Formats: sequence, C-alpha cells, structure tokens
Amino acid sequence: MSIGRNDPCPCGSGKKYKKCCGKVEGSAIHRVMQEELENLQRELIDFAMENYSHEMRKQYQSLLHTHEVLRKNSEVYLVAFEIWFILTQPVKNGRTVLEEFVARRAQTISRERTRDIFLTWPNVKFAAGTVKAVRENIYEIEDILSGEKIAIRARRQVPVDEVFVVGGLLPFEEEYIFFMIDFHFERHIAPEAAKWLAEQYEQSGASDSQAFLAENWLSILEGIFAIHQGEEQEETDREQLEGQTEEQPEEILEEAEVVSEEPAAGAEDIVWEKESQEKTAEALAAFLKEEEVEADKQQEAIALLHQYCQQENPTIRKPEVYVAAVYSLLQSRGAVASSYSNSELASRLDVSASGLSKRMKDIEKVVSGNSQ
Repeated sequence: MSIGRNDPCPCGSGKKYKKCCGKVEGSAIHRVMQEELENLQRELIDFAMENYSHEMRKQYQSLLHTHEVLRKNSEVYLVAFEIWFILTQPVKNGRTVLEEFVARRAQTISRERTRDIFLTWPNVKFAAGTVKAVRENIYEIEDILSGEKIAIRARRQVPVDEVFVVGGLLPFEEEYIFFMIDFHFERHIAPEAAKWLAEQYEQSGASDSQAFLAENWLSILEGIFAIHQGEEQEETDREQLEGQTEEQPEEILEEAEVVSEEPAAGAEDIVWEKESQEKTAEALAAFLKEEEVEADKQQEAIALLHQYCQQENPTIRKPEVYVAAVYSLLQSRGAVASSYSNSELASRLDVSASGLSKRMKDIEKVVSGNSQ
C-alpha cells in the first residue's frame, strides 16, 4: 500500500508522513527510534534518582565493601550498581524502577513503534559473551552460559581487539540495546573469563542463567574486572604467596635498591617474585633483541620492569601488554630509535592500545616515584 506524503504517518506519531518517517526512510528510521529510546534511558535514570535515591544510596553503601576491585574505580562501580539496581531491584509493590517508569511513561510516547519497543523493556536481559560477528553497528555475541546468539544495536562498531562483552540489555524489536553502557574487554581475557563464569554458574547450582546473571551482576563484573586487571588469584595462588612472605636475603634487597642506579645484568640474572614476571622479562628481552635495541638500553628496559614488579608485584596474565608498555616508555625517553605510535605497537603485539597506554602510565608513575 502506497502512502501519500500528506497522509498520517503509519508509525502512529500523529504527524504527516512527509514530516515524520518519510524524512528518514529505510534503516534510518532505526536511528531515529534509537535516539528516542536513548532519551528515554536518560529519563529513566533521572526518574530513579528523583524517586529512589535514598534506597539506592543505602544499598550502594551496604555493598561497597564486598567489591574490592570495582570500588577502586568509583565511576565504574557506580554505573555498574545503577544498571543492576534500576533493572533488577524491586522498589514498589514488587516492581523494579524500570517497570515503574514504563508504567508511568508509556502512554505519553507519540511514536507507536517506539512505544511498542518501550513496553517490552521490562523483558531485560543480561549477557556476558564473545563477539562472533559484526555488521556495521550491529554485532552478535554468543552468551557464555546459555549459548544464545544475541544481536545488539550499538552507536559505534566494536573494535576488533575488544571482543568480550558484558552488559544489561533492553529489547529493540528483534535486537537489543545496552542500558547505559557496555563493558568491553580485550580478546586475551575471553577464554579465562568464560571459564571462570561457567565455573561460577555451575557451583551456584542455578538452573536459570538469566536469573543467575541478574542476581550476581556485581559479583560477576568484579570477577571479570579482576581477571582483566591481573588482580584475581585462585586460592592456590594465595597459599603460594603466603609461603613467599619470608624476608628476602639482605644481599637481594640491596640489589633491588640499586637497580635504578646501576644497569641490570639481564633478565636471567634478576630475582623475580613470580614466574609470570620472569616470563614477561624474557619476552621483553626477546622483543628488544628483535628491534635491535642496544645492549645497555635492553638492560635499562629490564630494570624498569623489575622496579615496577618489585613495588606492585603483579600477577601478569598478558606479558605482551607489559612488553609494549615498557617499550613505549623507552620511546618516550628517547632511549630507542623507533617511533611507533601506541596503536602500531599495540597492533604488533596483539594488545589493545588503551591497555598499553594505561599500563605504561602505571609503570612510569612507579619508576618516577622511585627516582624521586
């Protein structure tokens, strides 16, 4: 059936076709609806703050001490908490903040198609999985626990080096959109994160993966961020660390104190607290030789890594990130002739540029502090 330019728009907005969907034919109508739904998300957040700030603040404080990794970044923790509270926690007559908002706001939405989508929002979904396909701004993830393939409409295309995704989802016809934000992690943590999450689900004894994800949302994010940051350790790791707390021989301590003053002999001659640190030093040495870096600069690089490890004692899960970070730091000091951008260096070592940059700043902060 053809639609005249002056006919009422079939979307139900009440406007003429030429002044409504006729202006944005085809896939462009999705952008219009997505914009309208994003505005409704902002209204939902305001609604939660205006009506339930006391309940949110009280529960936020009660949970704060249980999530040590997330609370290190207060902004990330606050957003994660708001997603969980607004989508899952009953606040009035057994209804969530989202359900309360939908009940009040739905009838005032003029575009029928947007309103129909909005009315499905209480059917929220939580997802944690790997990106399997990307088509422009729509990408498909495979949920770790259910195996379900979920199409998600995003504002931007997912970078190829960020393929593990966690988020709360709202329906968008046959697809979904993220509520507030999504959490992306580099590809190297995907296998470990998937294994850890599957183990948590199995140990819980739950039979409904969606209920499990909704109920344990903050703890799940805590665990995945811990893996991402290299701060999560299994119980066996903790026991091993307890056995390593004895005081080091005096001569080793003296050696560590003068690293910043005298060149280190090499990765194989330095005492490392953990095997992962030693392997990272070996990887760094191999990369520096490949780049034909002078011997004294190689020693300087190993010394920088050692200083950082002595102070922070990280459990390194992705040595390439540290290799790239130390090399980038050498470049910034003019210690090597090359001039890779962080993006080029990240691409070469198969890490994310953002992860590289963050780790370089961490190392530089520690080294600069020691020098002072």
